[in-house]
Amino acid sequence: MITIDGQSFRIGIIKITRKASLNREDHGTTLDGRKHYDALGTYFDYDVTIDTKAINIHEYDRLYEVITQPVEYHMVTMPYGQDEISFKASIKTSNDSVIANYTNFRKWNGLKITFEAIEPQKVVQ
Repeated sequence: MITIDGQSFRIGIIKITRKASLNREDHGTTLDGRKHYDALGTYFDYDVTIDTKAINIHEYDRLYEVITQPVEYHMVTMPYGQDEISFKASIKTSNDSVIANYTNFRKWNGLKITFEAIEPQKVVQ
């Protein structure tokens, strides 16, 4: 289950990929070959692939409207280990394709959303 801006969506998820990135300020390499840096924090970015076959078309449209809003960031809640993590994220990309075009509705498939953290979820103490 994912939550975006306080809204939960009844969606099936095919795949979630989490990427942790350590942000640091490099200070260079000394003559002995040792690299020196200050760790600033860890960011978690997520790629989420939605199972569009298991979602109501109106729920899908509602989700798509939220993720394509031109805002600086969204407040999202994602799975994290056996728990969840909430953080501010921009939506870097979202892509899908039409698989059926009927007279009164369209069926979309393969929605993949990339959430990019805008601030570290873990910071140096």
